[in-house]
Amino acid sequence: MKLNQFKFLTNRFILAIIIFLVWIIFIDDNSLLYLRDLDRQIQQLEDKKNFYKEGIKKQKQTLKDLNDDRQLQKYAREKLLLKKEGEDIYLIETSK
Repeated sequence: MKLNQFKFLTNRFILAIIIFLVWIIFIDDNSLLYLRDLDRQIQQLEDKKNFYKEGIKKQKQTLKDLNDDRQLQKYAREKLLLKKEGEDIYLIETSK
């Protein structure tokens, strides 16, 4: 049985196929491992792109809301801690 396996592995075609597969998977500049890493990087970049698109949507909605004077005052008081003259602001922190 070992003789058959040895003959099988010394066959030129089988040896050429094994060398070709090793070359394609590990050695080549566009090896499968390199392509897998590139696919992973593309996925990460697309995730970042979607994250920033969502952020832009939220900022556009906030900008649209700030066109109203009441919303502008509310935003200024809550986010920027601004106040009108003669008005006192108390910050209450809650633990989560």
